[in-house]
Amino acid sequence: MSDTLFIRADMNSEISTGHVMRCLSVADAAKRMGKKAVFIAADDQPKELIESRGHECIVLGTAWNNLESEIPALGKVIGSEKIERLLIDHYSVTEKYLKAVNELTEVIYLDDLKAFDYPVSGIVCYAVYGEDYYPDKDPEKKYFLGCGYAPLREAFENPHPKNIKEQPESILIMTGGSDPFGIAEGVLGAIPLDDYRSVNVICGRFSGKKEKLEELFGSRDNVHIFPFVEKVWELYDEADVAISAGGSTLYELASMGVPTVTYSFADNQIPNVSSFDAKGFMPCAGDVRTDDIYTNIVKILGELKPAEKRKDLSGKLMKLVDGKGAERLAAALSDR
Repeated sequence: MSDTLFIRADMNSEISTGHVMRCLSVADAAKRMGKKAVFIAADDQPKELIESRGHECIVLGTAWNNLESEIPALGKVIGSEKIERLLIDHYSVTEKYLKAVNELTEVIYLDDLKAFDYPVSGIVCYAVYGEDYYPDKDPEKKYFLGCGYAPLREAFENPHPKNIKEQPESILIMTGGSDPFGIAEGVLGAIPLDDYRSVNVICGRFSGKKEKLEELFGSRDNVHIFPFVEKVWELYDEADVAISAGGSTLYELASMGVPTVTYSFADNQIPNVSSFDAKGFMPCAGDVRTDDIYTNIVKILGELKPAEKRKDLSGKLMKLVDGKGAERLAAALSDR
């Protein structure tokens, strides 16, 4: 068993917060188990957030979008910290990078895309399509697949059954960390705002769109704009329906049984929204780059008005994600 969990992840306005946030859930779980978690980042953008959660952050002083250039610096850290296992969560990885780092330490790669045959010691793919992506397993690798490994915060471990109202009264709109396509404004402009008692919008800490949204919609008593919400589960609990991009947020919403309309705005989100839709868990409004997601969202919201429809979806979602994935991952990554 190792007493320290080492994690390589980055966060900034271009790649948003998702990688660091889900790894923080694993780090928090490790901390509850009496272990230490240390993050390794290219720059100091995630440092404040990581340290605010009680974890350490080593800054390499390298380029987050050129991982191969950081191999010497990362190698020095691996040596000085005597790292035996490293969890890497990053979309900029290359075959050369992973192979080089895996020769220095045992690499467990957190994957969403199956972009290539990763030369690593283990793979985490907690997505709803995890088992579909890896039907043929390499006997030399460890695999942690499926929603049972979805790394959610402790608050999502034991939620109560969702209270399904006769008519949706509260709606939650989520656009990821940066909202590069102005989706929050588009959704607010499309949906019938007067149909809801409360419309909560999390527009993203990196979006810079809060002021404009408040200018356009702030005069409405039922519309509330937030750049970021720490206790987001409180808004999930309130929401009768959510509208969300296709990141890790979908697994949080699933664990609390929130009927959700999904959409995508980046290639890495497409497998998530497509699989949730195809498997009958969350209807998808399409990709903002190619589809009229706003018209589709309005249509799907109409289809989710019947209480029985929302009750059925809520029950399926809570069975799919039990909220204990971070704890399972922290235990698995600590096991030698």
